[in-house]
Amino acid sequence: MTTTEIASPTTIPTWELEVLNLFVGIFETFGLPKSTAMIYGTLYCAEEPMLQEEIGNRLGISAGSASQGLKLLQSLGAVHRQFPPGQRHSLYTAELSMRRLLSYFFNAHLGPKLSNGKERIESILEELPDDADHARQRIKTLESWQKKVEQALPLASALFQSPSPKS
Repeated sequence: MTTTEIASPTTIPTWELEVLNLFVGIFETFGLPKSTAMIYGTLYCAEEPMLQEEIGNRLGISAGSASQGLKLLQSLGAVHRQFPPGQRHSLYTAELSMRRLLSYFFNAHLGPKLSNGKERIESILEELPDDADHARQRIKTLESWQKKVEQALPLASALFQSPSPKS
């Protein structure tokens, strides 16, 4: 078993464990917690929406870890929270569309970070002393990278937008 693989709880079928391990590996690539990957994988494999408590029990994680993981997944657009009428507790489902997941990531997370980065680079340049040639060169390189990513972002985002209906 590699470091990204999870132990095999007896209540989780083998195919689902393999899917969970796949998501653990993917999420670790992005620096996301193992428990969050396991929560997403559990919801991805589920036939029906699940309660937070069910997810925690199935994975053997604490209520706090389940809550924190679900909040993070919601913020990433990877999980949807449902409020069934007449029920006290929310139900959760996984976003199954890679297109929607990546589109949400580009539009909600990457775009604002790029905008913030541009402002920070401009601010750093303004504050540099006149004799800081080395620093100015490095910051200009960052500025160039920023512009290239800004140019590529609309193209990358468009790849994951829902196709428009043909006329």
